[in-house]
Amino acid sequence: MAVRHRVALSLMLFLSFVAFASYHKGTGSTTWLQWLTLVVFLFFGYSFDVLFTNSSMFMFDPDADNWRRKTEALGK
Repeated sequence: MAVRHRVALSLMLFLSFVAFASYHKGTGSTTWLQWLTLVVFLFFGYSFDVLFTNSSMFMFDPDADNWRRKTEALGK
């Protein structure tokens, strides 16, 4: 597990505790929904990161000739 995954999971866990701690049945406050929304956004960002990215997925090279040489070398 990468460091960014550990940080995201730790942040989601901490913010989940904050969301549950800010819920009070008798007050009618919706502060817990704001914290929970942040946790949901982080969860979907984390899910996208785990499902669709890996260490070799993104390679930035603006020169088309270099890109062509790299991809043709992988195909052989």
